[in-house]
Amino acid sequence: MNKIIHSNQWRYRFYRHGLFWLMFLVSYSFLAVDEYMGPFDGLQLAVRWMPFCMVNAYVTVYWLVDRYLLRSKYRSFLLMSCVWFAVLIILSFLTHLYLAYPYCWPEGPRPSFRQALPEFFDIYPIFVNEVVAGFAVFLHLYRYWRVELLQKLQLKQEKTDAELELLKAQLHPHFLFNTLNNLYTLILERSPRAPGMLLRLSAILSHVLNECQDAQVLLKKEIAFCQDYIDLEKERYGDRLDIVTEFSGDIGDKLITPMLFQPFIENAFKHGAAQQLGKVWINIQLTVDDRRLLFRVVNSADLQVQSHCSGGIGVANIERRLQLIYPDRHQLIRKQEEGMHAISLTIDLATPADSRRYRAKKQSRLVAIRGRKKLSAAL
Repeated sequence: MNKIIHSNQWRYRFYRHGLFWLMFLVSYSFLAVDEYMGPFDGLQLAVRWMPFCMVNAYVTVYWLVDRYLLRSKYRSFLLMSCVWFAVLIILSFLTHLYLAYPYCWPEGPRPSFRQALPEFFDIYPIFVNEVVAGFAVFLHLYRYWRVELLQKLQLKQEKTDAELELLKAQLHPHFLFNTLNNLYTLILERSPRAPGMLLRLSAILSHVLNECQDAQVLLKKEIAFCQDYIDLEKERYGDRLDIVTEFSGDIGDKLITPMLFQPFIENAFKHGAAQQLGKVWINIQLTVDDRRLLFRVVNSADLQVQSHCSGGIGVANIERRLQLIYPDRHQLIRKQEEGMHAISLTIDLATPADSRRYRAKKQSRLVAIRGRKKLSAAL
């Protein structure tokens, strides 16, 4: 039924137009029944009037509306409508006289042209045909509006997807660049921690390449990724860093956008611990309460240094991603005080139905991978 209403294929257009004129025949036949005409006479009258109604409807829709009204040619539309209405009066009179006369004048033979001339301005047949044409215009404009709306939504979605992909393309190299700098420092110092750090970096890159391609990932996997990143940074700072992490609440099968927390954690290291001498501290907290997620990062900071740091491209991209993915469903608060910088993010998480769809999608992907492996083994 959806294809019959909206598809532009000739077969469905034929079905759609046929259904419209069938409804016209039924309705007109029913309305024409009175004390002089029975149902069969009403059907014959409707069949005789239908060619005139079809001409009027198609000229109005595909000539007046499409050629003038939808192209914003309002003066031409008004002028052509007046011209067509004058032609319509003539066609209505001729149809009335030469096709419908046995039912319009049942008491006698068809009158002559001069005798029927008083019926020239009979408004009733014109009114009926204009109602039919108006209904056809309504359906046509509805389809036109729906197509325009779908195209706008599709363009908006494509623009959003392209923007998100661009933000991801900026985010991943940014994270990799900072992490490699840290690893490079340890290698120069010939630190024995460098091999372990390299393994953690490998695990992190595996997560970025495999999991972050999805629109959403399991929250527990994202937390594990953040923990790996924190361990990676702890290797660099050693005993100089006092870091406390707390992940609590009903994490379960909640879903989240990938790489959402890591830039804030990275920012705490880059603009907090890296800019200070001596002991530094960072407090990271993530709590899930039903569908509400609270993520908070508080770190020690030099106020003069922190005032010149806008958060970098990583945090700026995250703010933009939040606006695109969680519109009206998130709150981001950044607070800066003497010796401390805090950032708090609150998100309304996905519904359990989204989690089920995610698991189904993952399961179908695993089945496809197993099938390809079996096929490769067979070949």
